[in-house]
Amino acid sequence: MIVERRARQRFPLNLEVRFTAGKGPRQQIQGRGEVVNISSRGVAFRTGTALTPEQSIQASIEWPVTLNGDCVLRVTVEGRVIRVESGLSVMRVDRYEFRTGGRVGTPAASDLDALKRRIGSLLVPMTARAGQMA
Repeated sequence: MIVERRARQRFPLNLEVRFTAGKGPRQQIQGRGEVVNISSRGVAFRTGTALTPEQSIQASIEWPVTLNGDCVLRVTVEGRVIRVESGLSVMRVDRYEFRTGGRVGTPAASDLDALKRRIGSLLVPMTARAGQMA
């Protein structure tokens, strides 16, 4: 029988995360990854950047919902890395804040969406790749 230890419900998401982590101002590393799930007190994400438990971390996540239907949002979170295993990093969220970005439909937002579509069309999911190699 599996016992759930989490006090907060986690929500599965597939969002970009950008972060800065380190143990001091001279030991900062920057990276990118993809959110796996999120709760009010934690974020699990996949990244190729080497993180270690107890590093302080500040992350910015592209939020999937717009403000009033036309304003892009990002959530910034601060906390500590609590676990790292097999490319999955988990951070404890001590503080979070929603920030507004540009308006949906402005040239910057539409250019970004076009770039995402183009990049997405170039990527092949791992499961499809495995089938092609067989």
